[in-house]
Amino acid sequence: MKKQVSGFIMLFLGATLLPNVSSFLYSWALNGSDFKSTWILWVTLALTVLLFVFGILALLDKSSLAANLVILLGFSVFQGWMLWQNQMKPWIDAGELDMLDYSRIITLLVALIGLVSPFINTMEKPSTPSIDWQKKWRWAGVFFAILGLGLSVTIAVIVLSGEEFFFTTPFDAYLGIGIAFFFLLAILFGFKKPNAFITAPLLGLSFNFLTEYLWLEQILQKIGSQIGSQIGQDENTIVALKLIIGTLGIFASLFLVIATEKKKFDT
Repeated sequence: MKKQVSGFIMLFLGATLLPNVSSFLYSWALNGSDFKSTWILWVTLALTVLLFVFGILALLDKSSLAANLVILLGFSVFQGWMLWQNQMKPWIDAGELDMLDYSRIITLLVALIGLVSPFINTMEKPSTPSIDWQKKWRWAGVFFAILGLGLSVTIAVIVLSGEEFFFTTPFDAYLGIGIAFFFLLAILFGFKKPNAFITAPLLGLSFNFLTEYLWLEQILQKIGSQIGSQIGQDENTIVALKLIIGTLGIFASLFLVIATEKKKFDT
């Protein structure tokens, strides 16, 4: 069970990095030889691959605890360093607080939980969960996934409509399509066999949508009066959809996780 918890956390963390890696590959393909990479991008790519590979192995009970802990520690150190460089150090230099990077703060806390969770002894009580009880949670999860799928496709259509935006780029449409794929998987497998291979990435991507909304909201509060005329109704709709999609995805994945409570994740 402890390895499954570690595996779920690692898949979740890997999914939160997927948009960064995808953006890196998208910019590379778009700019070709003119694209300049940094070591931060390569570390992000390496961590994403390691988190996914060893997260899957942990769920299959085929990875070592030491390897999982080393990867989670590496992720924690990287996120902590990024927070220091991009948040705390500028705050100290400026003498005031600025915008919060909720994504890095929360994922750092989750990684730290993943580091200590294998050493926490818990007593598992035998239980015989009701099939009807599980079915209700599955239906709730599938319902939210259906709503999320529809809105994910909607955001992709709006972004690809050809209109010029201030914040939004065509890459946002591809992110919408990507999370729509996991919403679809949650719908297809949610009825009979929800599992961590679907719910963990969906939770991570949904978390990313939600924290991106929070980041954009902070930007709008800070400089909204200066750029208000450059933000159209469609872009406001896109920002709002990110909040809704992130919330729906979190509820869908958590409900499907609850539906598997007291059982091993199905593989």
